[in-house]
Amino acid sequence: MTASKSAVQYGYHKGNLRDRLLKTAQKLLQNEELSALSLRRVAREVGVAPSAIYNHFKNLDELLAAIAADGYRQLEALERAAYETIADPEACLRQLTREYLHFAARNPSLYRLMFSRSVLSYRALPEVGEAGDTSFRVSVEWWYGSGSYDPSKSAIHYPYALAVWSLCHGAAMQMLDGMVTVGDTPEIGVDALADVLMDVCLRGALAGAPK
Repeated sequence: MTASKSAVQYGYHKGNLRDRLLKTAQKLLQNEELSALSLRRVAREVGVAPSAIYNHFKNLDELLAAIAADGYRQLEALERAAYETIADPEACLRQLTREYLHFAARNPSLYRLMFSRSVLSYRALPEVGEAGDTSFRVSVEWWYGSGSYDPSKSAIHYPYALAVWSLCHGAAMQMLDGMVTVGDTPEIGVDALADVLMDVCLRGALAGAPK
């Protein structure tokens, strides 16, 4: 097969192929389980020869790592949107919690990938480690001030940021696992779940403890 015929068959296009591969993989994850993803499947969806993907990702783990890193960057963006535009702290935290849970609800497979046990090995890759640290850094510096984050320290050194993230993450996983239902109208249900969590977080669990 000549090079030109191969290009026609596999639909080569100009542009950033790595970005197209990544976006296609993310789109597949919106509708399917993580187990359905493969390099060959992504290449076929993009319309390139399977061998072309290896110029950008040497194996499936590298592709998954890049997807996880992009997920962290999406979380960072929604954090910044809340922290940098909402002056009232309570309103800011409520909006952040809502957006966080909506992100998980809209991207269940991506969210599971980002916080799966396998992603711990991906964190050794600079792209993933930096994206994950930056996402947490945004919260830390909102609570403790610019320049306060030290990635060499445990998250327990930043208890406020850790507590809010833990609350959001725990609720997100319970929601995705069906342990907490949000009803037939997810948009309303997710907001209600976020508001209930923030009510307890902001007012303190002891307020509801037996007297």
